[in-house]
Amino acid sequence: MSCSVHDMFQIERKDIPTVTLCTEGFLNAGMRQAAMLGIPGLRIVAIPFPFASLPPEQARTRGTESFEAIVAALTGSSAL
Repeated sequence: MSCSVHDMFQIERKDIPTVTLCTEGFLNAGMRQAAMLGIPGLRIVAIPFPFASLPPEQARTRGTESFEAIVAALTGSSAL
């Protein structure tokens, strides 16, 4: 999680909107870390755990299932 938040922090500093994907178990840690870095409003989309150990097809499915939430986080809308 820490690398993702740090990476998004660097990108956001360049005024490029980002969304961090975070498994549900690390959501609070990600939010705390973002706040400590001075970006408490960092857009974080929670995804079900586990993720890293999923086979590629299941990981793609998980990403597809998160697509609308990612777009909503970037655009500030609730639906596409």
